[in-house]
Amino acid sequence: MTNVDPPESVPEGQETKYRGLYGKCIEHKLEGFPEQSKSETLREEINVQRQHRKLISYSIFPFVQGRPAGYKFFTAEPLEELGVPNFDFLLWNLDGKVIFGEAKSSVPASADTVVNQLEERKEIAEDHKEHIEEEYLGSEIDHMEFVVSTYVNHGDNIAKAIIEEGAEFITWVVDAHHDELWIRQARPTSFPDNLEADDPDAMLQELDRRHTHDVSALNGELDRVTTSFGQADVLPTAIIVDQLRVVVQARRVEGRHPCVDRADIESYVSNSSLNYPEERVTGIVDNLIEAGKRISFLSEWDGERADLKVVSNYTTKDDLEQVLEDKWVEWRIEDMKDDLRKECEERITAELGRQKQLSDFGVDLSEEGPSEKSC
Repeated sequence: MTNVDPPESVPEGQETKYRGLYGKCIEHKLEGFPEQSKSETLREEINVQRQHRKLISYSIFPFVQGRPAGYKFFTAEPLEELGVPNFDFLLWNLDGKVIFGEAKSSVPASADTVVNQLEERKEIAEDHKEHIEEEYLGSEIDHMEFVVSTYVNHGDNIAKAIIEEGAEFITWVVDAHHDELWIRQARPTSFPDNLEADDPDAMLQELDRRHTHDVSALNGELDRVTTSFGQADVLPTAIIVDQLRVVVQARRVEGRHPCVDRADIESYVSNSSLNYPEERVTGIVDNLIEAGKRISFLSEWDGERADLKVVSNYTTKDDLEQVLEDKWVEWRIEDMKDDLRKECEERITAELGRQKQLSDFGVDLSEEGPSEKSC
């Protein structure tokens, strides 16, 4: 019999029966729970987030380290604070021109769904133009362009889909092996219906204009420009395990114990090239520390040595990142099991309540119990 406290809603006198039925239900649920495959799926989710973050870093690096054609990196995830679908980064130049960019580390064989998502985000960005002007730039936007950045092996696929759908996005591709970025233009297998030109050569020229930057100097400066990653370490919409990497980056070792001060986390987040205001940094750090404690990666520590202790016997970056990943996966798996426990609790409680109602009406259910099917 499972030693579990029945919820208060269980009819009086039915506590022992509840424990027996609950034990059978949760045993059945946990036996069928595919823990290995769930863990593999979660680890793949971590990898997808890592690749996405790296691609954003590759995309913004030239605009953090320099100012190609006057453009500079302004912020990551513009409009994130509104809770609306948003782009991954925003570039800006002093002439009032902005570029919204979306990073796609993987693209399905049929890229139409990606194009539809981009169109939705473009519409939202255009609808919030005044918000961007007032809350971000402090000046008017004169011209808006939209970019999708992807790895080189997906470049042709997404560029062709964009053209054939008649969408107006510029495709950047990143070669991570050679640390290069450039604009990818593709020839469509069919022309979109919304071209103004009729002659094939004129149609191709129109497509060239549509899928390259209006500032011609930018097209030239992005011709296999050198790039790198490591610029976007904290993305508020990323899964928390990916965000918590900054704790590993900011840690130090005291007496063979990995630890970190809140101020060091704040400094790392503030200096991560994302241009967040002070109150946003404070909120991000609050969430990081709370999440770190929740998954047992961080705990309060001796105030004289450090604010927080990293819960691990390891001290190196690679080992701590592996510990972080393992703890997050274990926490997520346990959360899934908690859902199964809650499901059993609700089903058994409802069944016992139903039996009590029938008993109150004089129906004899002394030999009847919830079927295994109900679990």
